[in-house]
Amino acid sequence: MVGGHRRLRIRHTASAFAGILALAVAAIAAGAQNPPKIHPPEPKKPEQKEMHGEGCVKAGVQAHCIVLRDLKTGHLYDLLFKGDRPPVGLGIEFTGALHHGATACMQGTPVDVTRWAHKASIKCAPGQAGKP
Repeated sequence: MVGGHRRLRIRHTASAFAGILALAVAAIAAGAQNPPKIHPPEPKKPEQKEMHGEGCVKAGVQAHCIVLRDLKTGHLYDLLFKGDRPPVGLGIEFTGALHHGATACMQGTPVDVTRWAHKASIKCAPGQAGKP
């Protein structure tokens, strides 16, 4: 009977192993049917930093480019207009947003101008940046 207990024990062990294996396969199959949801990060939007400056409108080196050196900071801006453009030699103040992408003008920080106004207190002379 010793051999019978051994066979019985092997049979119980094999049954237990088969049961565990079946549970493991079922758990893996259930996980494959309902994979965890992974959300990709949302793309970052370009920063719309508002910029402001004032000075004399000058012609850029490239044709049709308008630049302005800010009287307060000395920073050079490449001004991009969608509507009316101020004439070269006029003192203006402007507000706009940093332009994203390439431009044909190779001078200054490109700015998409949202509004501008003539500023009579800025006196522009040929070859000068203007004086408040």
